[in-house]
Amino acid sequence: MKIIQSFWTKPAYHNSDDTNARFNGGWPNQKNAFYSFALSALTINKFYPENELYTDQRGKELFQDLLELPYSKIHTKLDTLNDYNPKLWALGKLVACADQKDPFIHLDNDIFIWDKISYKIDEYDIIAQNVEEDFPNYGKAFGYMLANFDSIPEELIHSFYKNGKILAHNAGFIGGKNLSFFKELKDKAFNLIETNTHHLKNLDVGIFNTIFEQQLGYTLSENKNLRVQYLFEEVAPNFAEIIDFSSIPISSKYIHCIGYAKKSVFACEQIEARLSYHFPEYYKHLNKKLRKHFGDQYFTTQIPEKRIQYIHDFYSFMDRISIDDLWTTKFKINEKCVIDFESEPITVEYSIPHDQQIHKKELEGWDSILLYFLEAVSMKELYDELSQDKALMKQFQGDLSKFKNKIMSFVLEKTLLIEILNPVTL
Repeated sequence: MKIIQSFWTKPAYHNSDDTNARFNGGWPNQKNAFYSFALSALTINKFYPENELYTDQRGKELFQDLLELPYSKIHTKLDTLNDYNPKLWALGKLVACADQKDPFIHLDNDIFIWDKISYKIDEYDIIAQNVEEDFPNYGKAFGYMLANFDSIPEELIHSFYKNGKILAHNAGFIGGKNLSFFKELKDKAFNLIETNTHHLKNLDVGIFNTIFEQQLGYTLSENKNLRVQYLFEEVAPNFAEIIDFSSIPISSKYIHCIGYAKKSVFACEQIEARLSYHFPEYYKHLNKKLRKHFGDQYFTTQIPEKRIQYIHDFYSFMDRISIDDLWTTKFKINEKCVIDFESEPITVEYSIPHDQQIHKKELEGWDSILLYFLEAVSMKELYDELSQDKALMKQFQGDLSKFKNKIMSFVLEKTLLIEILNPVTL
């Protein structure tokens, strides 16, 4: 299976106050964007040596000459988009997917993998990350389109009224063997844009991208009765399942730093830490080049040495432990945390590792579970105790596997990201 990625540089260099713009690829700064591009290409390359990049000439210079990433081929076909509005950032992917002659999967360059992707090509026409159902950002923009656009693909209208809601594919991960689907999607999207260009000034163009890429893609596949395989059958509204850095590689083997997640200091930290852990020589070489091009001021925000060592130790711990052994490993609350039993509710005071700022957390809901770790306790022991709580188990509708995953994610997140918990063996 061939993997492709795409990067149209014009949106990345177009600064905008649009919350859905793609300046710096959506990352807080250029350095974080470069680290993401690198970690994405390098983790993909470990499993798919045939990984092609679709970009423009400026992008070729960035990915080939500056970042020196191991793409098997770099295409510059996105130069054809030079005259388009840079806010229409999804166009690059549509062009790249429509250009394919063989089955493929397109991965955004904020996706990182720790295993091959199981696409059942004999059973499914296309594959996508997950279905998005009535996400609030679609509604207002689509409503404006229905009321004002000169023309709209009939599939969009038919699906909306047939289902009584807006359905879309998350196309951060998209591909398949039905190549005609991607060609038709590109043609209909470009036609939608070109016949309604004069309306875009009154529309959230960032959200419009998700409509002509993801909502239109869903409705076309529905209209054609295509068989769609989803990488995730169910994804929470906060996308917790696909941004779980803490569970790599025990249970999380696919990370998609979607949208708002790029703004998280924790996500930026984990991407840099993963790059330095898995590809240390490349990381050193890249930083040397970046210092030469941009100067030391480019590195004003670095992970403290003590913090990076802790993170690397955690990664090593996770790499060598089995899931059964992890389940019985005991964790304990960090001795530097201060528990205030006199407050109502009880609070824990701790410092955020990356900046040492003091934070106070009220121990309510799931956070109240931290009190179990005043003494060393394993996730298995915690599970055995909490699974007897009928009120709590109602949240999981009797699905014990979901409950186990929640416990694991909670414990590992508190261990890796904010160091409130520590495994007694680390």
